[in-house]
Amino acid sequence: MPTNNTALLTTSLIVILLLALLANYYIHKQQQLRLQRALMARKLKHEMEQVLNALATLKQLDCPASVIGLFNNYVMNSLAKLSRLNPEQGMIEQLRSQTGIIAEQTTVLNLEHQAAMKQAHSAIRFAIRFSHQRRNAGDISSIQCSEISSQLQWLDSKIEIDTHINAGKRLLENDKPAVATSRFKHAKTVIAHLPRRDPRRQELITEINQLIAQALPFSTEAMKGSDQPEAG
Repeated sequence: MPTNNTALLTTSLIVILLLALLANYYIHKQQQLRLQRALMARKLKHEMEQVLNALATLKQLDCPASVIGLFNNYVMNSLAKLSRLNPEQGMIEQLRSQTGIIAEQTTVLNLEHQAAMKQAHSAIRFAIRFSHQRRNAGDISSIQCSEISSQLQWLDSKIEIDTHINAGKRLLENDKPAVATSRFKHAKTVIAHLPRRDPRRQELITEINQLIAQALPFSTEAMKGSDQPEAG
């Protein structure tokens, strides 16, 4: 009889030990899962903040609708993913609020300031990298990625060209033709890096040559109609 009691006690202790181990394992796995979800939520939040910051700048430029749409789709999908991760309280509300503010944004970036120009270039280059990431993720095709990248590269050059042209026009209005011509030449230098087959390139060169002719009507420079932009 004592032997049977000892065997029963031993079996009970083994069962209790196994149950305790299983409970500890379950608790440990749940803790790991919560930690993993928290890390994934923070990583996704960081990525979304980068995208939203770039989007806020792009919306202040003459950015193609396809690019804005690509960013908006990512934001909406990421908010849905974040909701499933059950993040820290307030995280989703903060991102939704930021998204709403950007959606209602109507301001235009003043590219006359160097800091604003740098901000614009940075956002455009981020968008080019972002389009390649979306292609690799299967969200867009290679053709769509190529088209978006080309549009962004054009925009990257165009904002700098326009800034030089507009500055030159103001200098002309203030009777400073020599300095104005210098800004027009800077614009032609940027145009030199555009694809030669792009028809918009020649349109810009024609416009700038006309402005130079207006600034310096009797100079050799004014007589040039070539589409070869000067280097300086």
